[in-house]
Amino acid sequence: MFKTNKTNKKKNIIKYILILIIFIIIILIPYFLSGKGEYINKNNMNKLNHKKIYLKKINFFYYALIKRFFLKKKKFIIMNHPSDISEAEYLFKKKYYKKALIHFNNIINKSVFKKELYYNIIKKIALCHFYLKKYDLAINFFKILLKEDAEDAEENIFNLGMCYYLQSNDYLFFQKTRIKYIKIFLFLRKNYPNSKYLPKIDKMIYNAFLTLKKKKESIGMYYFNKKKYKSSIRVFKQIINDYQDIFNIQKYYIYMIISQYKVEKENKNSSFEETMKLHNTYLQFYLENENYFLDEINLSLPSKIKKQFKKIEIHLILIKQFIFN
Repeated sequence: MFKTNKTNKKKNIIKYILILIIFIIIILIPYFLSGKGEYINKNNMNKLNHKKIYLKKINFFYYALIKRFFLKKKKFIIMNHPSDISEAEYLFKKKYYKKALIHFNNIINKSVFKKELYYNIIKKIALCHFYLKKYDLAINFFKILLKEDAEDAEENIFNLGMCYYLQSNDYLFFQKTRIKYIKIFLFLRKNYPNSKYLPKIDKMIYNAFLTLKKKKESIGMYYFNKKKYKSSIRVFKQIINDYQDIFNIQKYYIYMIISQYKVEKENKNSSFEETMKLHNTYLQFYLENENYFLDEINLSLPSKIKKQFKKIEIHLILIKQFIFN
């Protein structure tokens, strides 16, 4: 077996050398036949014209022969040689993502593969775009994989979520992408409860909710400070509903109770019925979460707010006593 391989190699080398010699001769023949036209007499002009036509025909024949044999052979080698894939993989491993991407794109455009190899190349193209921070393009390729490649779905879902997560650092994509990657990571968490990505995505989900909460809090505080209490009630209520299972929402109840009290005071509603309902809900939460809720004095609130809330509580107690008596 080993000897036959050696003899085949020798035969191929000899074959290529002969082809090279023929190729050189083919190129040189027209050169020697052409002569030097500058010193041709007028009497020999017809002969020269015939000679030029003949040389053109020969050159055309040689070009056609070279194109048919050599160029097509080269194209065939590019399309089918496994070294192209291994070269692209090598560049990818060495983190030359731009060069690797060119190679992978050339391969995917010229060749037909088995499903497994096709998905692998698509995945590498997606990862190249990801590492080059072209997240829009990476998202498109990861979506293709999610439609077709069920085997690596967990990894592809995580990578898609990471694209949106990193894209959210851009101010233009902040709001839309933040909601998208939260949904993707929550989906991953639900469908893959033993996923190796859970510690990482849990941290990112928490930070995302924290950022969104802070944004809503700043809007609520803006309305509160501008004495637009109806709007501040709406925002603080939304924060409580959205984040009561994740964060401490005690201070938002306090701001909401103060806002409601101000609204009813402006409307000259002496019973303060809505404020009373809110305060009762607050007390219920306080009792149910002894270790979660703090005494108002120990909360990190401005002293002005603490005093206001204390006055409102005293007023509500007096109203209750008046009603029951």
